[in-house]
Formats: sequence, C-alpha cells, structure tokens
Amino acid sequence: MNSKQAEWGWRILPGGVATLTIAILLRLSVLQPLEQIAYRLLFQLRGGMAWDDRLVLVAIDDSSLKQLGRFPWSRQQYTRLLQTLAKAEPSVVAIDLLWSEPSQDDAQLARAMSPQNSVVLAQAWDATGVPLKPVMKLREAAIATGHILSRADSDGLVRRISPQIQGQPAFGIAVVQAYSLVQAPVQLPPLNRSLWVNWPGPGTQLQQYSFVDVVEARVDPRAFQDKIVLVGMTATGFDPLLTPFDRTPPASSIYLHAAVINSLLQQNVLHPLSDPPLHWGVLLLLGPGLSVLISNRRTHHQLGLVGGLCLSWGCLTLVLLQFSYLAPVAYPILLCLLTGMAVILSERLRENVLLRQTIDHLWQTYHPDLVMQVGFPAPPSLPPATQSAASRVQVTQLAALAEQFGRSQSTQAAIARNLSIGVLAFDAEGQVWFCNPLATAWTQIQMGDNLHTHLEILECSQAEWQMALQTLKANQPVPSREINRDGQWFELKLEFLTYPATWKNGTAYPRSDGFLLLIENITARKQIETNLNRQVQELNQLSLLKDDFLSTVSHELRAPLSNISMVIQMLRLNPSAEQQVYYLQLLEDECNRETELIDDLLNLQRLESGATTPRLERLNLEGWLAELVEPFYSRVEARQQKLDLQIPIEVPVILSDQISLRRLLTELLNNACKYTPPGGQITVTVGVMDPREQRAIHFSVTNSGIEIPKSEWSRIFEKFYRIPSSDRWQQGGTGLGLALVKKLADHLEGSVRVESGAGLTRFTVELPYLVP
Repeated sequence: MNSKQAEWGWRILPGGVATLTIAILLRLSVLQPLEQIAYRLLFQLRGGMAWDDRLVLVAIDDSSLKQLGRFPWSRQQYTRLLQTLAKAEPSVVAIDLLWSEPSQDDAQLARAMSPQNSVVLAQAWDATGVPLKPVMKLREAAIATGHILSRADSDGLVRRISPQIQGQPAFGIAVVQAYSLVQAPVQLPPLNRSLWVNWPGPGTQLQQYSFVDVVEARVDPRAFQDKIVLVGMTATGFDPLLTPFDRTPPASSIYLHAAVINSLLQQNVLHPLSDPPLHWGVLLLLGPGLSVLISNRRTHHQLGLVGGLCLSWGCLTLVLLQFSYLAPVAYPILLCLLTGMAVILSERLRENVLLRQTIDHLWQTYHPDLVMQVGFPAPPSLPPATQSAASRVQVTQLAALAEQFGRSQSTQAAIARNLSIGVLAFDAEGQVWFCNPLATAWTQIQMGDNLHTHLEILECSQAEWQMALQTLKANQPVPSREINRDGQWFELKLEFLTYPATWKNGTAYPRSDGFLLLIENITARKQIETNLNRQVQELNQLSLLKDDFLSTVSHELRAPLSNISMVIQMLRLNPSAEQQVYYLQLLEDECNRETELIDDLLNLQRLESGATTPRLERLNLEGWLAELVEPFYSRVEARQQKLDLQIPIEVPVILSDQISLRRLLTELLNNACKYTPPGGQITVTVGVMDPREQRAIHFSVTNSGIEIPKSEWSRIFEKFYRIPSSDRWQQGGTGLGLALVKKLADHLEGSVRVESGAGLTRFTVELPYLVP
C-alpha cells in the first residue's frame, strides 16, 4: 500500500510543482505580456466580422483637411454637416469632438442640432480631473453626452472601457441609449463592471464617407437614413489607436467607440472567463491531472499528448471567442508545457539514479573478474582487480578484446558508409574484399567479384591496368584518371595497401595487403570548370566588344571635333554672311552630335545603376504621339521616305513616365529613319490589350528595308553591339541606341521585342499602364 502511495506521489509531484510555479507567476503578473500577445493572435485567427450596417462613419480624413483647411475648423463646417444630414433623417448623430470652449458660431450650431434632437456630444476630463463638457448652448441642444475616456494596456491596446464615470455614461453607451429612443430598444450590459470590446475587424471595413464629400452633397442621403452616424477624426497623426487588426498604421480613436456601439448592437460584448475559482480549477486539472496522465509513458507519447492538449486548448479558446467568451490562453498552455517538461525531467532523473545504482551493483559484483591484457587500454578510473580464477581471467580478456575489435569494426564500417567517395579494396588477384555502398552504386561491383573481369567499367585495358599495378608495387605513384559514365564524371585513384605483419629481430616489415581504388564523383567540379571556361569566353567576347566600342566612341568623338576645327578655320577666312550662317549651323549640328553621344552614355549608366525612378504623368496619347512624331515628317521627306502614324479611335488616357517614354520612342524612330532606304515606309502604331486579360499598351515602329538576321535578335539589345554587315548605307552608330531602348523599357516595367522578315523590321514595346 505504501509503495502504491509513493508511486502516485511521484506521478503527481511534477504537476504540483508546475502548478505552483504558474500560480506564483500569475500572482506576480509575469505572464501578462504573453496573454496580451495571445489576445491579439486570437482576434487575428478569428478574422474580421462584418460591421453592423446600422452604423456609418463620417470621417474627418486627410482629403477633408486638404480641401477644407487645417484642423480645428470653424463650427460652421459642422453646422453645414448637420444641415446636410437633416435631409437624410438619421436616427442618431454622434460627434466625437470636444467643444468645451465657446465660439461665436455656437448659436448657429445649436439651432442646427435642435430640429433633429438626436445629436450626442463627447465629454472628457483634463489632467487635474476638471470636466471638459460641451458649452452650455450645445449641451442643451444635444440629446445626450458621453465620456470618451479610455485606458490602454501596456501593449497599447484598449481592451475594455468604463461604462460610466461620475454618473456619465461612456460615449458608445450614450449613443446606443439615444438610438433606443427612436428605434427598437437595445439591451445594455450591466454598467457596474468594465465593458470588454469585441473588435469586429479592421477599421477600413466600416462603412464610412469623407466629411468633405458629405457636406458637398456628393453622398446619397439614403446612406444615412435611420442610421447611427458617427463623426470623428481619422486623419493621419490625429489620436492614433492600436487594435488587434490595425497596428501598422494604427487606426483612430473613433473606431474604439464604433467597436463599442457595434458590440452593443450585435449583442456580442466580450465576457472574460476570469473568475478565481475557474483559474484554480484549470490549474489543478491541467497540472496534477496531466502529470498523472502522461507519467510512465514513452517520451514521444508524452510529447504527443502535451502537444495535442496545447493545440486543443488553443482551438477551444478560438471557438469560445466566436461565441463572445474570452478564455485565458497563455498560462494554461504554459502549464501544459511546464508539466510535460517536469514529468520528463523527473522520470529521467529517477532513471539516472536507478541506472547508477545498477552499474554500481554490477561493478561491485563483476569487476574482480575483469583482467586487462598488457598493452590493452584500461579505463583510467578502473579499481584494482582482485584475484580470480585463471579461466575466468582468460574469458574476461577474450571478451574485452572481442568487444574492442567489434567496436573498431563498427566504427570503420560506419565511416566507410558515410564517405562521399567510393572505396574498393582488392588483392593482387583482383578479388574484391571490401566495397562501400557508393562504389557499388557507381560501378555495380560487389564484394567477392573479380575486378580484373570488370575493367571495361573503369574504361581501362588489361595492359594499362597491369602496368599501373606494377608501378604501385615499385612504390611509384600512378596518376589519377577521369572517366565519363552516363553523363557523370568520376576520378579514379589507385593506392597500394601494406600492413606490418612479418617480424624479424623485433622489427616489423611491411607486407602487401592488396590495392585500394578510390572513386570520386567530380561532376560538380567539371560543371564548375565548364562554367568558368564559358565565363572566360564571354569575358573575352565582352572585351572585344568594349574594344570595338572604344574605337567607335573615339571615332564618334573625334569626328565632330575635326569638323568643328575645320569650320573654325573656314570662319577665319571672312566668309559671307550666308556662309557664316551655314558654318554656324554646322557647328551647332556637330555640338549636338557630341552632346547626344555623351547623353546616351550617361542615360544608360543611370538606368543600369537604378538611380532613377519613373515619374508618372497624365498622357493623352492621341495628341502626345502626334506632337512627338511631328518633327520626323520633315526628316523623312528630306530622305524621300514615308511616315504613317496609326492611333486607334479609343486610345486611353494613361499615367506613365513621359520623359522615358518619349526617349524610347524617339530612339526607335531615329533607328527606323536611319535604316530605311529612300522610298521606304515607316509606320508607328498603338494598340491596347483587352483589360480583362492584362492592362497593357503596345507601341510598334515598323520600317521597310534592311532585315535583321534571326540569329542576331537576341543580341541587338546588348551594349556596344552592332551588325556591320547589315549597315549597307554606312550609317554608323555607337551601338547604344537599342541598348538604351531595352533599359528604358525595363525602367517602365515593360518589354521590347524585334521581328524581321519579308523586307520589314518591327520593334514592339509593351508597357503596363495606369488609368488616372
């Protein structure tokens, strides 16, 4: 009987210790931060619920401040609001603003409040406790007032409010009381204890309208009919409020009152399960009860039970929250975990004590029978052995030696199995006596096979193999070799095995024990070498391109300078006025040419570095494209070419980076003019994709004449790259134009492609667009 009682005591003890620990932590409020985290997590897991459709918010938002001026406003603005709302006949208008200071507009505002007789105003107290009530005229015109005092917990969240302070009901309760006078009565909770807020969801999901939209009559009055209309500040930086759903950025305090009103209307005010008897019941049930339940079980069963209980409790609290009950989360789960740890630790300690007692008993009983052979390592703390029978000494020595050999063999086998290379050992006749799993997988050779009959696997002839073995026997190294099998590369190394077995005059002479073949998979290394070789080739090609580019740039820079120098010499010869104008025009053209080259280089560098961001502007494509293409008509006319602009009837007005788009299309038009022969056709088209599939617009520039080989399509957008064989008219260029087009398309988050054939070349740019 005493033994059973002791066993039950040991099973209850860990749970009792865990319960006492949690009780002390609860008493010291150490677990409060965990409960606060669990509170937020519960609401987030539950997700948002629909706000009551009887509740509407008129928000003093950033848009209202921008259009009506800085805050605070004149009370004339609120008079306008009440006059507008009066037409909609709302049930209650609740204004979350403090009007404790008189104003010259109070009388007018009071007159606007009087016909409705359904306005609820806010009240507060200052730091010294002095009430901040609405001025007398407004207070007399209002149907009720309510306090807006709230206290946040240490994590910044407001979880509960005081239903009344100094006889003054809370703002949300006052609103619902006023609503009950004109609509169906709403049952209120007891006002002698805190009211816990049941947050319905993110504040943005509440039906709301901008203050300026309401006073400007841009909102249908039916949206406020028979509703509770809340008026409060939601602009950024004014009276922020953290909620379980709004932390970054925070909401505004008006949503606290909206949540209180919503809880009262929906009759789902939170009921916290925080009675002391309930807490003690949970502690005693989960602590000692769980300790008894999981004791004397396997560790994985204990962990499974503890984890399952924690998960079940979390799911239970989430279900209770759906029914407006708030149960503790952190300390019950922590109690389960602590109890599980305590039980496991207690059992391990008891097992350790029992194991030590067993080892001591076995040692005291059997250590006189253990005698170690000279040269065999003995435990450093081995007590001096007592005398024993000779037979028992031999058996003990044999057993100890067998154990040592077995341990060594197991260790070597484990190492061989886990090596990343294949190991294959064979004797001089080719008989394989050791082969680890990797070697078997790669060569299909197993222990007992004759390696001399499998040389084709190693891609080695019989003569080469015998020569290699003879070289090893002469203590000469054999170079490694590489073979390729089924797309994988292997490196083969041969080594000579010896061990000291022949003794003469106390000296050990080496004796041949066969050969060792090491097989290493070097596919990854070969791939790296291949990639490096390819990169070296690409770098060499890039170097050639850069050399070509430097040559081109030096020519392009030197040519304008030479022309400028020549024109200056001509100007020194006192030319006529007409010639001076001509020469000055030449100077301007060459300077522009020089500037254009430098601008291309700078623009390309800025786009590659990501130093610029798109500046979105409103573009009317029909007029904007016509204006962009206009300067090219005289150019194509001078070159005896034709230019056609095709714009669909319903082209949208878009938001895009005008500068980047203009530069992109200009480059494509310049390119088309340059490579179109006299009499050729240049066509610019605009198309809009179906918005149901993708909101995108594409621009196409098509010119007749030179075709671009398909093999060059993937490279023409590379920097410095040109196709000299296609430049029949020797137009020249730096190889930067199309590279700049590609970077500009990427900058606009679009794409560019080329098609060439049947005497036509078409460049198409596809860009996403925004509608203003």
